[in-house]
Amino acid sequence: MMTNPTNFLYVKFYYDSDGRLGRIAKLPGYVDTTGKLLVDVTDIRDVFSYKSGIALLDKFKKELEVLSSYVNLLATDMDADIVAVFYSQREILLGYFYQGEYHLWGE
Repeated sequence: MMTNPTNFLYVKFYYDSDGRLGRIAKLPGYVDTTGKLLVDVTDIRDVFSYKSGIALLDKFKKELEVLSSYVNLLATDMDADIVAVFYSQREILLGYFYQGEYHLWGE
């Protein structure tokens, strides 16, 4: 963190045994987090700021690929085992990852 503080993100990992956490995160109704690792990624250093569209989705992908390497013993299939939610510094939902696809919020 000290060598590159502008790229630091606040990350929380949860195991959602019954799907309740996905509902709390206010994900779209078709997103089922039951039995999955839910990853909350909050941008506390404006890494996601001033990006939109494809650039923001690419940044989500890059960050989640790094994070998934730390849990690959628990989540052997990233597309099936992980749901990720990306928030701005003000905890505004920016996008999410579900079943191998990255989505911007509201699209």
